[in-house]
Amino acid sequence: MTPYDDCWLRYDHITADDVRASYRRRCRHAYVSEKSPECSAIRDELRRALPELLGAKPHFWHHPPTTVDGFLAIGTPDDMAMIAESVPVDAVAELEDGGFLIRAVTWNGADCLVVTASTDRGLVYGTFHLLRLLQLREPIDELEIREEPTYANRLLNQWDTPFRRSVERGYGGESIFDWERLPDLRPRYEDYARLLASVGINGIVLNNVNTTKPPRESANDAVGAFEGWQLLESRRLEDLTGLASLFRRYGIRPYLSVNFAAPMLVGDLDTADPLDENVRDWWREKADDVYELVPDLGGFLIKADSEGQPGPYDYDRDHVDGANAIARALEPHDGRVWWRAFVYGSHEDRAVQAYDTFEPLDGEFSDTVTVQIKNGPIDFQPREPVSTLFGAMPETDLGLEIQLTQEYTGQGVHATYHLPLWKEVFEFETQADGEGTPVKSLLRGAGQGVAGVANVGEDDTWTGHYLSQANLYAFGRVAWNPDLSVETITEEWVRQTFGADEVVVETVTEILRDSWEACIDYETGGLGLVHMMHNGEEFLENHYYPSPAEWPGYHGASEDGIGVDRTERGSGYTTQYRDPIAERYESVETCPEEFLLFFHHLPWDYELDDGTTVVQRLYDNCFDGVDEVKRLRDRWRTLEGRIDERRFRHVAERFDEQVAQAERWRDVLASYFREYSGIPDERGRIRRD
Repeated sequence: MTPYDDCWLRYDHITADDVRASYRRRCRHAYVSEKSPECSAIRDELRRALPELLGAKPHFWHHPPTTVDGFLAIGTPDDMAMIAESVPVDAVAELEDGGFLIRAVTWNGADCLVVTASTDRGLVYGTFHLLRLLQLREPIDELEIREEPTYANRLLNQWDTPFRRSVERGYGGESIFDWERLPDLRPRYEDYARLLASVGINGIVLNNVNTTKPPRESANDAVGAFEGWQLLESRRLEDLTGLASLFRRYGIRPYLSVNFAAPMLVGDLDTADPLDENVRDWWREKADDVYELVPDLGGFLIKADSEGQPGPYDYDRDHVDGANAIARALEPHDGRVWWRAFVYGSHEDRAVQAYDTFEPLDGEFSDTVTVQIKNGPIDFQPREPVSTLFGAMPETDLGLEIQLTQEYTGQGVHATYHLPLWKEVFEFETQADGEGTPVKSLLRGAGQGVAGVANVGEDDTWTGHYLSQANLYAFGRVAWNPDLSVETITEEWVRQTFGADEVVVETVTEILRDSWEACIDYETGGLGLVHMMHNGEEFLENHYYPSPAEWPGYHGASEDGIGVDRTERGSGYTTQYRDPIAERYESVETCPEEFLLFFHHLPWDYELDDGTTVVQRLYDNCFDGVDEVKRLRDRWRTLEGRIDERRFRHVAERFDEQVAQAERWRDVLASYFREYSGIPDERGRIRRD
């Protein structure tokens, strides 16, 4: 038993005799190819899982058995004749990297299961998929499954700050990576790799996008703050080799966040100008050093000219100059530059800048550069419209960046499930090529994909809140297949995490499903308002407490109304969309209510379609959000005795704190709206100090 939670890899014993007998018939014996580190990881996982599920240890054969009633065979058609004779070999060869086939077959009169793929990584994913089916108690006697990942790149961005064991926007405790002890490996690293591989994640950026060494103002300043740039030093790269080998066993490629000014910070140059030949030579030589030690490194993630990070603008160059110079150094090694599009500061309205900066550069980035774009134009808000860059750069490889860690949605305290938010983004119709081009259809190239800002830490729960594990699981599953429904993914997680009790499944699924809209209501008042939070309190993380007065430019509250005019008459953000989307957002009559105040500044007493005024809807949403969280807390309390005491108590206590904080948000926001509007709540719920 590990000292921390097994998350969705619990492998609870199957109690139904008929189901267990069916599984045993095909899984008591196993033959797994022995050709690769990935196959070794597969055997290890089966040794963990099958005894727990079936109540009996599987026998692993060194060659395909012929004298047993049935067995599980895992490998490629080239690995064993039994597989080549049981599956269509051409169909296997045609699978995308990571794709797999699972089939129930009869071979030599025996009932068998085959997991096969064209790559060893596919065998890992296929094995975990089979184990998922067993955990869900799905029938396997007639299995015929063919799956391929929708996106070639499914990356986690760890915002871990090396050498401090801290995590920026980390609400699950300090970093699980003990950088000073590498290359020594902790068992937890392998368990993390297992969790990621089980949901199809194939890349991990090991360190924070913020990598710059801060100025030292006094002897008491923390040494090592944001010093991730040091990972490119030779001594640090050597330390990473063991960690890279461990992730390699599970088909996961490591990546590094690097500093644009690394030629100066790590090297001895006096410039990082991307057009300087000495700088280009330095990047090429450094890439050669990196790949000699970590030959399967996925590449570099770079945050440049954003929030104080250095970049090409320092040398009057553009983002193409900066990204392409580094990409050329990685090309010989099959490495890729992921270049973040999160830039702001030179425009009065932050929403418009990413498009204005990057859209004119479409088609100029190297084929080995991916422009990584946040889902919305502001910053991972509880809800905001989809970034206009999706659909605006058809000649550029793009990556969608979404956030698992709940920076603006209650952090490690509030139960806020992000999958409904992400599905809204994936399904958004961009009109990039006319009707039928949602965001999810624009990310399917070999250099494209999805990146999620991770939410794990050293806490026994991994994520600081047991229910927040659902966001990690859901990210992997929706990145594998964005067509999976919220209901399917959620129920998978609940059943694997909390068991088969139908009352538990129904209750937890309901809590997760309804949690996001509740958060929107009490943290923003809804209607498209954003950035209603504090930038920080002493000893506490940023963006947790309400303070609408701190960022008035984001929500536009004034005596005459609220909201920001982002129409053609205002900042012009609506014009960055294609029609008919632009037309829909431009008009207050057709703009969806959930984004109304994001795009329009309206009088406090403006009447909505149902006759309710804007300010009254804001009041009602704030109060409704708190009422909904109380209802969800009550629903959780009904599960006492149905799940283990530790997890029940943890979540129950988190809900008590969430209710208290939601009430604080409600009171601060409602009072703020009352003060500016001068219009009382018609239900008399707001106290006047």
